[in-house]
Amino acid sequence: MGYSKNAMFRSAIDFDSGSLALYMEKIAEQNQLLRVVRVVLPPSIAEHADYCVTSGARLMIYTESAVWASQIRFYQDAILNKLHELGQQKVTRVQVKILLRPDDAKKARTARLPSAETVQSMLGSVDEKSDDVLDQALANLAKTLNRCLKN
Repeated sequence: MGYSKNAMFRSAIDFDSGSLALYMEKIAEQNQLLRVVRVVLPPSIAEHADYCVTSGARLMIYTESAVWASQIRFYQDAILNKLHELGQQKVTRVQVKILLRPDDAKKARTARLPSAETVQSMLGSVDEKSDDVLDQALANLAKTLNRCLKN
């Protein structure tokens, strides 16, 4: 198919410098947007805006946690107004996304079960034969927790 078995590694210098310049320009644009966003945000929140990327009419701001994402969302109108003042008319929406760190993705969340004594107390305090919906739901919960503790 036109592939050479003797393909050699090409250094970055050997590539067309136009594509590299295009990427550098895009990175500079994203850094400029991030500076604008950080100017609008209070300093305590601004340091948690990590990256900005445009996608069509949407500006995506990346942060490290849901707490900071909710804080940044409060300022989305101010961010849009500032961008429009600076001539960024194509951006009409702000979306805040959480950027997971590699160590965050590895943490597996597990259920915290109540103690065996608590489950036995629940089993002893409910009447399974009752017609009350809450009694039946509590009995089902207690049975399920009891099975989980045995496994």
